[in-house]
Amino acid sequence: MNYQETIQTAIVIIIIACAAAYASWRAYKALTAKGDACDGCPLKDACKKEKRKSTK
Repeated sequence: MNYQETIQTAIVIIIIACAAAYASWRAYKALTAKGDACDGCPLKDACKKEKRKSTK
Protein backbone atom coordinates (compact mmCIF):
# COMPACT_ATOMS: atom_id res chain seq x y z
CA MET A 1 0.00 0.00 0.00
CA ASN A 2 1.25 3.43 -0.77
CA TYR A 3 0.76 6.60 1.25
CA GLN A 4 -2.46 7.74 -0.50
CA GLU A 5 -4.15 4.37 -0.10
CA THR A 6 -3.28 4.37 3.60
CA ILE A 7 -4.82 7.82 4.11
CA GLN A 8 -7.95 6.84 2.16
CA THR A 9 -8.32 3.69 4.22
CA ALA A 10 -7.92 5.65 7.46
CA ILE A 11 -10.55 8.19 6.38
CA VAL A 12 -13.02 5.44 5.46
CA ILE A 13 -12.45 3.69 8.79
CA ILE A 14 -13.01 6.97 10.69
CA ILE A 15 -16.24 7.68 8.78
CA ILE A 16 -17.57 4.16 9.36
CA ALA A 17 -16.69 4.37 13.07
CA CYS A 18 -18.48 7.71 13.40
CA ALA A 19 -21.56 6.37 11.60
CA ALA A 20 -21.65 3.28 13.82
CA ALA A 21 -21.26 5.39 16.96
CA TYR A 22 -24.07 7.73 15.88
CA ALA A 23 -26.38 4.82 15.03
CA SER A 24 -25.64 3.22 18.40
CA TRP A 25 -26.32 6.49 20.21
CA ARG A 26 -29.64 6.98 18.38
CA ALA A 27 -30.68 3.39 19.13
CA TYR A 28 -29.79 3.86 22.81
CA LYS A 29 -31.78 7.11 22.95
CA ALA A 30 -34.78 5.42 21.29
CA LEU A 31 -34.70 2.44 23.63
CA THR A 32 -34.31 4.46 26.82
CA ALA A 33 -36.79 7.23 25.96
CA LYS A 34 -39.54 7.82 28.46
CA GLY A 35 -42.99 8.19 26.96
CA ASP A 36 -44.06 7.15 23.50
CA ALA A 37 -41.87 5.63 20.80
CA CYS A 38 -41.60 8.95 18.94
CA ASP A 39 -39.80 10.81 21.75
CA GLY A 40 -36.46 12.09 20.51
CA CYS A 41 -37.26 11.50 16.85
CA PRO A 42 -36.37 14.43 14.56
CA LEU A 43 -39.46 13.65 12.46
CA LYS A 44 -41.85 13.60 15.42
CA ASP A 45 -43.65 16.84 14.51
CA ALA A 46 -44.15 15.86 10.86
CA CYS A 47 -45.41 12.44 11.89
CA LYS A 48 -47.88 13.88 14.38
CA LYS A 49 -49.22 16.30 11.77
CA GLU A 50 -49.92 13.44 9.37
CA LYS A 51 -51.66 11.42 12.06
CA ARG A 52 -53.91 14.37 12.96
CA LYS A 53 -54.96 14.83 9.33
CA SER A 54 -55.78 11.16 8.85
CA THR A 55 -57.86 10.86 12.04
CA LYS A 56 -60.34 13.60 11.12
